[in-house]
Amino acid sequence: MVDVIIGLQRGDEGKGRFVDMLSETHDIVARFNGGNNAGHTVVLPDGRDLALHLVPSGIAHPHAMNIIGNGTLINPVKLNEEIADIRSKGINVSRDNLKISSAAHLILPHHIYDDEIRESGKGGQGSTKAGIAQVSSYKAMRTGLRIEIIKNNLKKLETIIFESLIAQQPIRKAVGLPDIDEKEVTGIYIKNAKLLVEFITDTVFYLNQELRKPKPARVLAEGAQAFLLDIDHGMYPYTSSSSTTSGGVSTGLGVPPSYIDKVYGVAKAIQSHVGGGPFVTEITDEKLLKQLHGDMRTIDAEKGTTTGRVRRLGFFDLPQIRRAQMVNGEEDKQTMALSKLDWVQRFGEKIPICVAYERNGKILEIAPDAAYKLQQSTPQYEYLPNWQEDIREIRKFDKLPINAQKYIEYIEKKTGVTISMIGVGPQRDQVIIR
Repeated sequence: MVDVIIGLQRGDEGKGRFVDMLSETHDIVARFNGGNNAGHTVVLPDGRDLALHLVPSGIAHPHAMNIIGNGTLINPVKLNEEIADIRSKGINVSRDNLKISSAAHLILPHHIYDDEIRESGKGGQGSTKAGIAQVSSYKAMRTGLRIEIIKNNLKKLETIIFESLIAQQPIRKAVGLPDIDEKEVTGIYIKNAKLLVEFITDTVFYLNQELRKPKPARVLAEGAQAFLLDIDHGMYPYTSSSSTTSGGVSTGLGVPPSYIDKVYGVAKAIQSHVGGGPFVTEITDEKLLKQLHGDMRTIDAEKGTTTGRVRRLGFFDLPQIRRAQMVNGEEDKQTMALSKLDWVQRFGEKIPICVAYERNGKILEIAPDAAYKLQQSTPQYEYLPNWQEDIREIRKFDKLPINAQKYIEYIEKKTGVTISMIGVGPQRDQVIIR
């Protein structure tokens, strides 16, 4: 069966840590969407942090096979940098534990420059400038290149990259981007593309064979980004360019929907966001923001794994969580993981929780379906009593302060979904399993 882990909010929920935990009981960990614009941080047993952008979080587990699925978007240069970083930490990366779908699309150098060109003008959308939107548009127009071309026609790939960069020269100059050596950029890309040959295979066939064995493999589908960044269901146009919901698993990995079992939705007690878009419960009080952010040098500091940008912060938003849960599966198949419970005490005496929106005189318990509607919405809050005890060393739910227990139970009651994993600190073992 296939279990799925997705973000219920705006990204950066701490999915990597929970994927890392669940990887222990799964045979295969598979990425089904996004590219190196996403980022997960896994804390290794020795305390070192491992920043991952495209390689699945199961890579730290020797028993797990890791799949980069056909729904992903791959920049060979960045992927090789990531593999090198993983290996530098003493973790094996080889064809024995990593497979890349031959049908995954390639992010080419001119896609990245296209992204930089767009972001330098009035059409900028707060992109990570990784070329994600551009390669996705080429894919939709059926003019993209899949990674299979590396094994099939490397010369054609080289020619397309070089000629596209030459053709782009006037546009780069017009927006003030620095000159590049097109031949050198092409050469670096091709050199990196060759290094991926050993990993490229038909992952759809592999996954389906493993799922159909007498003793089927347990697969964990690892989602990147989060619900509000979904191209179809998110706050369009302030979204990513792929499906970030459980529905994206079937298309992004090539497995039938009937194989999907449990959906783990990850939420953060203090939600955050990097980039633009409406943020109904955004915190604007500078004093409170400073209090919440705390020491920005710590491993759990609120800055993007990929971008390094300081994240916008907001109060817990039940209407938005309810919409994400509505789209991602039936209640009896869902469970939640909640991260950063240890940060909640930073609010002070009372914990604000958004329980509904007010829009055009109507009260909404489920978030509306459009960015402009979110912009028009006003949050309605209820307040719970806080706690001041340090909870980072607690590993059992009934050992939490009473107010912390009531906070968890309140969210469960309001959403109808059980919270089965609770993050009480940034370290690998700072989790309560229920």
